[in-house]
Amino acid sequence: MPIMWSRIHVELGLNPTPLTHPMVVRAVEAGVAENVDLDWKQGLPADVEKKRWEFAKDVAMLANTRGGLIVFGVREENERAQELTAVPNGERDRQRLRALAHGRIRPMVDGLLIEAFDDENGEQGLIVVFVPPSPDAPHVVGEKNEMGVPYRDGTDTRWMTESLLARAYRDRFSRRADDRVALDWLIDGLLGDLGFATWLVVSARPAAPVPPLFGRPEPEQAVSTMRAMPALAAEIAGDSLREAAVLTQLLESAILNPRSGLRRWVIRSNYHSTDPHERIDWAVVELHHDGSVALAIRPDVFLPRDVGGEANEAKGDVIRVPVKIVDALIVEVVALAALHVRSTGGVGTVSVRAKFHGNGGGALPMVAVDNMLGGGYVSSLFGQVPGSRAVRNGFPVEAQFSAEDDVTALRGAARQLADDLNHQFGIRASSVPE
Repeated sequence: MPIMWSRIHVELGLNPTPLTHPMVVRAVEAGVAENVDLDWKQGLPADVEKKRWEFAKDVAMLANTRGGLIVFGVREENERAQELTAVPNGERDRQRLRALAHGRIRPMVDGLLIEAFDDENGEQGLIVVFVPPSPDAPHVVGEKNEMGVPYRDGTDTRWMTESLLARAYRDRFSRRADDRVALDWLIDGLLGDLGFATWLVVSARPAAPVPPLFGRPEPEQAVSTMRAMPALAAEIAGDSLREAAVLTQLLESAILNPRSGLRRWVIRSNYHSTDPHERIDWAVVELHHDGSVALAIRPDVFLPRDVGGEANEAKGDVIRVPVKIVDALIVEVVALAALHVRSTGGVGTVSVRAKFHGNGGGALPMVAVDNMLGGGYVSSLFGQVPGSRAVRNGFPVEAQFSAEDDVTALRGAARQLADDLNHQFGIRASSVPE
């Protein structure tokens, strides 16, 4: 995963885009100064114990503050970049740095990126270490009786006193509570526009949201992310959910018309409506500028209608929930959240929260349905899943993944969310593959 956002981007006036060797060269030529989130290093850590611990200290220091870059291969003078010096940047050199960080910092810093950069001739090598602001701070370096918690104060390194350390631990636990509140806030922002129906509402948020940019992202970024989502979702789901795509239905029209919102792009299924009284008909997706995602979908719109034109879902006094459609939506949400966080320059842990909203405030029971018959045959009508039970008030479910995760890890997060939703109906497992 490329480094999408850093102090270098800020100093060069760039929005999130992959960091490149020419960008570092521009920063050096401009004499960009070290900052609380940027550290120039002329050479790699020497192979002596003191220098090894110094690198671990630098990583922990940034993680304990607000994250940032360590750039190896740039000489500085009076804290300003002067010239490229070049450093060895092969796979072994980068693995050594990674091992130093992972082996000497507790807890381990999640989302650490270590990239190699060369010029067009393959020379002037650089190693850039991106350290995300860590939700697990404070991070400790040292061993036995020589342990400490470093942090960045301007361009200086300082060590936390007992009172600062106590506050850092309080902040860690309050951050976790704040993350849950933030996920609910994302969902609450959708509810006022939803019509009377049963909706699956989902929110996703990076633990280290992207800081404010020089300008808002262009709408093409939202379009590109939505267009890339089906391919990643297909990799996550494999063959099991190929026929149940949900958000891809938006690609035919609404995706080309993202509207500006409060620090977000809003994609509505009835994007063309100008009626002030009309609410969202079946889908809304919000891609926030800080990397967060919020969406609401009516699963019942994917149920077929009988010869009388009445939706399967609307029959009787129950709410019919097509569980395979829900499974497919969860897969697509995980794919969309991962892609959106990456495109905005976010890294590290992403939390996801999903729940059912509506169903008459619990007055009507929700019933799990699908169109699978015995022997693997598919029916044109949906019936209650054998052995399942009705649910009146579903519980919210949560999962986490890392923005840098591969397909296997993303599949695990999607399966956890989908399984937890299915379990509430008494269904042993979702259709998301293991």
